[in-house]
Amino acid sequence: MFDKIQHIGYLTPDLDAAIAWFEKSFGATKAGGGPLGKGYAMPSGGRNAYVRFGNAEAELLEPEDKSGLSGDVLTMHHVGYVVPDIDRATEDLTRRGFKFAADKPNTNVLGQRLLYFDSTTTNGVKMHITQLPDEPAGTVSGLEVERIVHAGYRVKNLEESIKWYVDNFDGSHLGGGASRSGGRNAFVNFGQVQVELIEPGDPASMRDGHVMDHVGYAVGDIPSCMGECQSHGLKFVADTPITNSVGQQVLYFETDTSMGSRMHLTRLPD
Repeated sequence: MFDKIQHIGYLTPDLDAAIAWFEKSFGATKAGGGPLGKGYAMPSGGRNAYVRFGNAEAELLEPEDKSGLSGDVLTMHHVGYVVPDIDRATEDLTRRGFKFAADKPNTNVLGQRLLYFDSTTTNGVKMHITQLPDEPAGTVSGLEVERIVHAGYRVKNLEESIKWYVDNFDGSHLGGGASRSGGRNAFVNFGQVQVELIEPGDPASMRDGHVMDHVGYAVGDIPSCMGECQSHGLKFVADTPITNSVGQQVLYFETDTSMGSRMHLTRLPD
């Protein structure tokens, strides 16, 4: 159903600082952006920017109303999934019981057609489908990220969350086990994309049942990427990656060097 994850969207109280962080840390280039009117993604309006590094993209959103945002923090906001034909995908997803936040897609400054789901039908989290323009995105630069391998979510009930992705997106449960945070996790593939679901040790402590937690960036070689990131001031939680239950090598950044947002490098199994 979904070809890839096009980008992770982040809220930020300071758009210029967030752009500068991606440029310095990942060698990213700004691809476009501008003012945003009031709408589903940002009820107060504001402005945004798109940055690209390797084959990955991030959308940075600075809302007009910054209440609830603090400091130099990137707060995960949404995930954008690529579909080959957004009109056909909308029809298919509507038949499956999904609702959307608008009657038709809009086209952003990069020529991407996108349509947000109504989050009441996606576990309360924001996501949108995206059809890319026919023209290529341009020259690849910066950190050699192959793709965004998955978005990670904290969930109250692991089994129910696995079932939701399997039933609604024709997902396949790959495996899971004990998570680094002390609870349990699971990986589900659907289409050409993946989600990691993390149930904390104390699920009752969660106010919402489905919360964005982190993003995994796939690279060809973690040690060489580590050196490049460290030369730009980034730090990691360990000296070497761990291997998770589905054979991926994973190494998280220290959040005090990644603007407070959880993200990790991933080396996919051969």
